Amino acid sequence: MTARGTILFVCSGNTCRSPLAAALAAARWEGRPPCASAGLDAVPGCPATAESCDQARDRGLDLSRHRSRPLDAALLLGADWVLLMTPDQLARFRARFPGHAGRVGLLGLPGVDLASSVDTAAGVDAGAAETVDDPYRAGTTTAYARMADQVERLVAAWTAELRGRNAP
Repeated sequence: MTARGTILFVCSGNTCRSPLAAALAAARWEGRPPCASAGLDAVPGCPATAESCDQARDRGLDLSRHRSRPLDAALLLGADWVLLMTPDQLARFRARFPGHAGRVGLLGLPGVDLASSVDTAAGVDAGAAETVDDPYRAGTTTAYARMADQVERLVAAWTAELRGRNAP
């Protein structure tokens, strides 16, 4: 279970994008709010990929202790905000957790008021979001570096929203 006030980053397998996003956000925001990660399709207990660990290490972070975990209702209870990587994942999230009352958004759509827009589909086109592609299938250093640079930039773009007036 996540700590109350947590920002939960969610991807597919919880071995590439979301653990790196959570680590980057925790470092940038100095642990306030707390950050965690999970995966829509995660197999429990898998380590972060070597390539994501390399990208984290290049940024002064350590993912060696990370172990994947599937997204479930218990994790959502402790999360104030959930940030997914793709519009498809957002649609899958909505279908799987239709009653979730938390704030849900896309990492690639920074600055959106999560309390009233993406989660309720009022006035925001999720298709306009910048998609954070999964580097796992490509498996190249270039794909992982591109993903890490993108996630780092998007986490920085969310700083005002998540630490500012709307922070949990």
